[in-house]
Amino acid sequence: MPRVTASRVIKAPVAKVWGAIRDFESHSRWIEHNPEIAVTGGTGLTIGTKRRVTYGDGSFFDEILTTQDDRRFYQEYDVVGELPLPVYNVRGAMKLHPVTADDTTLVVRTLTYDTPLQPGEAKDFEKSRYDLLATSLDLLADLFE
Repeated sequence: MPRVTASRVIKAPVAKVWGAIRDFESHSRWIEHNPEIAVTGGTGLTIGTKRRVTYGDGSFFDEILTTQDDRRFYQEYDVVGELPLPVYNVRGAMKLHPVTADDTTLVVRTLTYDTPLQPGEAKDFEKSRYDLLATSLDLLADLFE
């Protein structure tokens, strides 16, 4: 199971960054291509809430919020249903760490998944997922700069 991790220090206190992340419904502000997000089964703060992420070209995927920890600044979600990508058993997570020396925040995004791709293709796909996570962290940082 590949594990892709991207991280970035953001020039804002952890409570402010967590405020932008913790609502599962508000992520379109910092996800690449600013997709439309619609939630069902609760709010963006409810464990079990399902969100549909839809891009301008009509492609979409569904995710379910599985963990929300305001004390540890941690959020986890599962991607469910059919995907327009060669992956399955997809799980994403975000963890924030306060950097007390200068009141900034280290944000770590992680993605795990299974794939039927052959090793060369799998490595290329893994790189594309890293780029996606890194870009989203850059967009998140832009909210505070």
